[in-house]
Order: sequence, then C-alpha cells, then structure tokens
Amino acid sequence: MTDTPARYGGDPIRTEVLGYGGQSITERDKKAAAEALEGDYITRGPTVEAFEERVADVVGVEHAIATTSGTTALHLAGRAAGFDEGDEVITTPLTFASTAHTATYTGADPVFADIERERRTLDPEAVREQITEDTAGLLPMHYGGHPANIKGLLDVADDHDLTVIWDACHGFGGTWNGERLGAQRDMSIFSFHPVKNITTGEGGMVVTDDDDTAERLRRLRSFDMDYDPDGHEDEPWYQVVQGKGYNYNVTDMQAALGLAQLDRLDEFKNRRDEIIYHYDNALADVPGLRTPPTAENSDPFYHLYAVEIRDGFGCDRTEFVNAMHDENIGVQVHYVPLHHHPFFQDKYGYEKGDFPVSEDVYDGLVSLPLFPEMDETDVRNVVEAVKRIRQYHKQ
Repeated sequence: MTDTPARYGGDPIRTEVLGYGGQSITERDKKAAAEALEGDYITRGPTVEAFEERVADVVGVEHAIATTSGTTALHLAGRAAGFDEGDEVITTPLTFASTAHTATYTGADPVFADIERERRTLDPEAVREQITEDTAGLLPMHYGGHPANIKGLLDVADDHDLTVIWDACHGFGGTWNGERLGAQRDMSIFSFHPVKNITTGEGGMVVTDDDDTAERLRRLRSFDMDYDPDGHEDEPWYQVVQGKGYNYNVTDMQAALGLAQLDRLDEFKNRRDEIIYHYDNALADVPGLRTPPTAENSDPFYHLYAVEIRDGFGCDRTEFVNAMHDENIGVQVHYVPLHHHPFFQDKYGYEKGDFPVSEDVYDGLVSLPLFPEMDETDVRNVVEAVKRIRQYHKQ
C-alpha cells in the first residue's frame, strides 16, 4: 500500500466501510428480547416498568418515563413543562432538530443562543442576552456527552424562574460533579437509538424528581388518558381522555433489551474510553487537528469523538470528510447548525452569521468512528487514515 490517499489515486486503507457508530448486541441481549415474547405482554408491561426503575436508579432520580425515542421524550417534556404559544425556549443551534422541536411541537418559539467554544455547549452569558418576558425555559444539550455548563445555566434559570430540560441524549451514563448526568433539575432526556450509549432499537426516556411532572408525563405518553376516573369502579370499562395525548408507548421487548444493555454499561464505557485514549494520544500532535475538549469535574460517557479540522491541517473539512470516506472510514458531521436550516430561517427569521462561535466550531467538526464493537484494527485504520490525509496535504 502506498502513502497516497485513495481520493488521490492510492488504495483505500480498508476494504469494508467502518461506520461512525453502531450497536453492540450479544446472544444474551437477543435472548432477553426473545424471552419477552414468552410473557403476557408484548407492548408496554411490567418489563417496561422494570427498565424505568433501573434507569431511575442508575441516574439517581425518582422517576423515569420510557418513550418511543429521544425526540418523543423531548416532546413530552415540553408539554409537561407547559410550553405554549407565545412562550420562548432558549437552546443551542449546534444540535439536532429534535432539541429545538421541543419548543415548536408545543407552539412555543425556539430562541437560539451561542455556545461556549471549549464545551461546544450553550453559553450561559449568551443565554442571558436572549431572555425576555416571554422566556419560559432553557434547553441545554450535552454535546457528544460533554457536560454543558450546568452550574452556570442553573444560575440563569434560578435568576429568571425558568424550567430547564436537559437534552442528555448523548450523555447517558456520564457524571458531573459526582452525580449522573440527568440528575439535575427539572427534566432530562435520553436516547436509546442504536448509535447511542445503550440501545433499545429505538427508544428514549424522560427522568425527573418531581412527582407531579412524572404523572403528567405518563399520562401524555398514553393518550392523556385517565384510566381510573370517577365511576370506573362500577363501570370498569370507563376511561376518559383528559386532553391531547399521544401513543408513545414502548414495548416489553425493547425494555428487555434495554435491561440487558444496562448490565453492560460499564463494559460499553470502558471500551469507548479505551478508544478515546488511543485517539487522544495518536492525534494530539497532528497539526491543524483539534481533539475534543477535556471535561472538568466530570467523567463523561462520550457518544461522539468530534475533532475539528482547522488551519494548518492542509485541507478543509469538506475535503477531509470526502477523503476519509474514500478510505472507507465513515466519518460524520454533527451538526449543521439549526439556524442554517430553511425551516428555522423561514419561520423564525434566523440567518447564517447569527451565531459566530457555533458556526466557527461547525466549520471544522468531524465525528470519527466511536463505538464498542470497534477492534484495534479499526481504531488503527482511523488514525492511519487521518495521518495519511494530513501527510498528503502538507506537501
């Protein structure tokens, strides 16, 4: 094999594509899901309750409410928070659309604030500048699993009596100041998509310590149905809809897989940490490449290993991504800032250039492969591909 990257005439480092993420499913995981089919419930039943209790115990909160995805978990949280037309909810532009849709699904307006460059997460001071009399809540997102400025954002929320919903879809299993991500008030959201830290196939969770909020979330998840209204004792079929709810129920099969995955939480974290350690050491001195920031007072469970291609690397991010793909390394970019999307521009008036820190970070971002099923050859291939492209372009 020559040192010439595949994009410029050489042979690719790999013959098979390595994706940026993927699930890890063992025979024990498969058996757990299959055994759920032998029970009395296929849809939401006692296994879902057991999964919720286990997640609540892992996070250190009173309540966990399982939903069909991280997106629907965010939707329910926005409804439970009482967001409505005329409200404003402040969030980061450097996230997936679901975060901002916590507001839009309820009729509220998403208001973007810029990020802290080091954390790549919502900047408390930028948030303060966006607060108006219509501001109802904050929606920070723990980018890649790196904790946001939790204390700073809680201080802002306290000063203005705002509800906080933490988008922790990237961070399940991580800690901040000795407590789990998700244990902070008022609600936190997790995703169990196959590329996330554990998976239920598709699935999500809202966690909270507030009893009333938890009850509201459970009702909204299942049609906003009161299953035990006055008269139900005499007429056991009598159940009533109290408002606009949804069918966001997960199944016992998914929950059985989730319970089996929770048994492997330490295994998953340890393997991701091993890969990150190798990347950090191998890539720290590559000119023009910025490795992910180091978290302070935290032990993150990283979902992404997002580097930045900066001046000095020899090519821009677009060229780098395409060159990595030609090496059969499936890198990805997380995310196109939300104020670049036509929906948020047309409906809310945002424009490119509105949030310069987010845009500067985005211009260099590339997520390298990071998931537990990667072996040492996979990790070595990623590093070799990065260095090969850098070597070619420095000439």
